[in-house]
Amino acid sequence: METDTADTGTGKELLELLGVSKQFHVRSGGRRARLSAVESVSLSVRQGTTLGIVGESGCGKSTLARVIVGLHLTDDGQMIFDGKQVLTHRRRSPAELKQMQMVFQDPSSALNPRATISESIGFPLQVQGESKAAIDERVAKVMRDVGLPAAYASHYPHQLSGGQRQRVNIARALALQPKLVVLDEAVSALDKSIQAQVLNLLTDLQEEYGLTYVFISHDLNVVRYISDDVAVMYLGQVVERGSAKELYDNPKHPYTQLLLSSVPTLNPADSTRDEPVDSADAKDTEIPSPIDPPSGCRFRTRCPFAMDICSQVAPAPVQLSADRSVACHLYSDAAAGADVQAVPA
Repeated sequence: METDTADTGTGKELLELLGVSKQFHVRSGGRRARLSAVESVSLSVRQGTTLGIVGESGCGKSTLARVIVGLHLTDDGQMIFDGKQVLTHRRRSPAELKQMQMVFQDPSSALNPRATISESIGFPLQVQGESKAAIDERVAKVMRDVGLPAAYASHYPHQLSGGQRQRVNIARALALQPKLVVLDEAVSALDKSIQAQVLNLLTDLQEEYGLTYVFISHDLNVVRYISDDVAVMYLGQVVERGSAKELYDNPKHPYTQLLLSSVPTLNPADSTRDEPVDSADAKDTEIPSPIDPPSGCRFRTRCPFAMDICSQVAPAPVQLSADRSVACHLYSDAAAGADVQAVPA
């Protein structure tokens, strides 16, 4: 198989987000209000790796994905891609868009029902001004790479299964030979067996094409399987970041512990779990509104370890190690080199 880009594993940061924020103007209770969907998010993704982003619905994952690929303009912050600053407050140029592609959650609504599979995959190349011969050659290659028979080129989306339609979306994202692919709940609409096939396909394509992924999902098991690093979001902010193994084996932030304690298990021997961290002791189990988030730490209304300072001061990220950080007042002494122990779940 051909390789379109350089080998992975260079350790170079392909994408950097520095204090990125995005707000929306909405109406609430008959008045105009600002909804803070993404608030001062700073992240980086190493070339050739996968960054998983997890969090409950409404935490800002999808908004952040759309900010990265340019579907939403930012209100503040910077983005550096492949060593160059991207102006996130204006629409991207075709050349910039070519480097970043996105795979959406619903494989059906993401495709034009009146366009054939080859037309859907080739459309981005057509926008870029490629010749018909180049488009046909590229479409044939990416269809082959994602496991779609050549005969499907003349089919329409309704003639394909959900998994096959998602393969079409992946092929369309690869058509422009991007460096970064953002996958927003790309397998959540698929059956479990099909999910496994698509995840394995994504892993193979990452190695072949030298791709970098930002993988967004609410399914913690899926994120653990495919990700090298994981960022946990809550109400528009990143509360914890680290390698997938470290974060899953030893979660630091109380919210991360809450998420992991809610993961279902099929093992009968492990069917009895400890009570979730915020179900017994927290003051409020409901997610606050992003229109009027709590002062200080946004998780404090659900956190059984909340202190007075949590309502007064927003916690700054504390660097626990070179690639591990947590935004929680429980670890404020870690910056001075104290030995940080896991908070009891």
